[in-house]
Amino acid sequence: MKKLNKKHLITFIAFIALFIIAQFFYTRIDMTKDKRFTLTSTTEKLVENVKQPLKIEILLGGDLTGDYRILKNEIQFLLDELREKNSNISYSFIDPVDLGQAELEQNKLAPVPIKTDKGILNVYPYAKLTYGDKSTNMEVLVNDPSTPFEKLALASTEKLEYLFAEKIQKATNFERKRVGFIVHHDELPEANIQGLGSALSEKYDVEIYLNPIANKSFTLQPSDLDSLKRFDALIIAKPTLPFSDMDKLVLDQYIMNGGKMMMAVETVDAEMDSIFRSGKIVAFPRDLKLNDFLFNYGVRIHPAVIKDMNGAQIVLADGETAGNTSYNYYNWPYFELGIKGEENPITSSIDPVLFQFSNPIELLKNPTIKQTVLLSSSEQSSLKPALNYIQLNEVEIENPEEYKMGKIPMAVLLEGNFNSAYASRYERKEFPNFKPKTTDGKMIVISDGDVLKNALWRGIPMQLGENKFSVRPDNPDGKPKTYANQTFVMNAMDYLLGDADFLALRNRKLEIPLLSETAIIQEKSTWQMINLLVPTTIIIALAGTGFWLRKKRYSK
Repeated sequence: MKKLNKKHLITFIAFIALFIIAQFFYTRIDMTKDKRFTLTSTTEKLVENVKQPLKIEILLGGDLTGDYRILKNEIQFLLDELREKNSNISYSFIDPVDLGQAELEQNKLAPVPIKTDKGILNVYPYAKLTYGDKSTNMEVLVNDPSTPFEKLALASTEKLEYLFAEKIQKATNFERKRVGFIVHHDELPEANIQGLGSALSEKYDVEIYLNPIANKSFTLQPSDLDSLKRFDALIIAKPTLPFSDMDKLVLDQYIMNGGKMMMAVETVDAEMDSIFRSGKIVAFPRDLKLNDFLFNYGVRIHPAVIKDMNGAQIVLADGETAGNTSYNYYNWPYFELGIKGEENPITSSIDPVLFQFSNPIELLKNPTIKQTVLLSSSEQSSLKPALNYIQLNEVEIENPEEYKMGKIPMAVLLEGNFNSAYASRYERKEFPNFKPKTTDGKMIVISDGDVLKNALWRGIPMQLGENKFSVRPDNPDGKPKTYANQTFVMNAMDYLLGDADFLALRNRKLEIPLLSETAIIQEKSTWQMINLLVPTTIIIALAGTGFWLRKKRYSK
């Protein structure tokens, strides 16, 4: 009996010691296949830099549907990890009802209406981050127009680490990178660039560069270079007027001085609205005087239009029934769907991107520049040269055998050691501090300006990537088909500006195990019996074993 008491005492002391040690040391093993409970090194470094208390309040308290309960649980798992890494981080869940309608409206926190068996449930998928004396609100849903609304909550569980990491970076870092738009070649008007500008302004400071218009020179001057240097990246979105030699020289020197650039340019003038008005148009070539500029960086855009047998759908009238016009969907070969080309973080997990009358890009040999095809047409593609008719009746594909040109590049990433096109030309004398090369050049060339353009519906800007020609006239309030243009452009800008780590977070894929509703209905009784009998059997077995062991030990 004394031995038994000594053994119990040792066991008790061991448990106490283990409990004390556990207060000072923490670890856990993530055995999930996708490492969903393991923070990336990017997030860990970011969290380590939180030097002041960071308070996170999530408005997902109260009643929630199943998808949003999953989202809430995933947020809790993530924030537990963040809090464990840095004690300056704290969080809580708040019922939006407790805040009051006035505060919700003041902060512009609109509810997401969810249909349930009991009616409409308003969910507020937001969080408030307070760091020092600065507060900011964020959505805990991904801003991806290509994701269907009913799948948004589950899709967001994959992006939570990115969403919170990006917002924490904004809250704790007051230096934002700057993006400028060049606009003096009649680029996209403000109404058609609003979608892109709004998306970019969530992360970057966005500005339109107006100096050439303000001084009425309508061309860049050497004096503009210092002003352009304040931008980390420039965007040229669908110019329609030629570039002057001085334009190209200044842009060349901007790149040589470390600036990044995204160019969405077209060599053929073709617009869908014109085709709808007349039924056909002539695709005229558009000479922007950029051939020599792009040639120096390893690409050439040909004056032709890509035809893709797997183009996006548009709605056309195809007859009348009982006096009413009938409509149908047709694959329009001139609305090419850009699919992932070569492997790159920008397009590693992207959905198709909508192009309109895109031109083919030819890659030119340049040993100092790495060329990566980001997006291309499908295998079933062909070309129509400029100065040819484009007609609506081409939705009827009569000769499928002509679509055999294979994948045609439509968006290309150029990176590496860039040499100036003006290094051996007299124009270099225009710049006292002319730079002939740069060692970390990055540029993205897209052969269609409409990739960056949001359409207008009844005069109101649509979301970037929404195809307004997929809306049925007999159902004008229907939801248009949406493509991943916004995701592509944001990924591209993150890559250009050195945020590849955050890009990897955005592309992270998690596997959320869900129960099959069909299996639940079919196997409900079976699992109820298993859940009732198995635990009961285990308890009886353990009790019987314990009784037998005790009787055997003390009966002697």
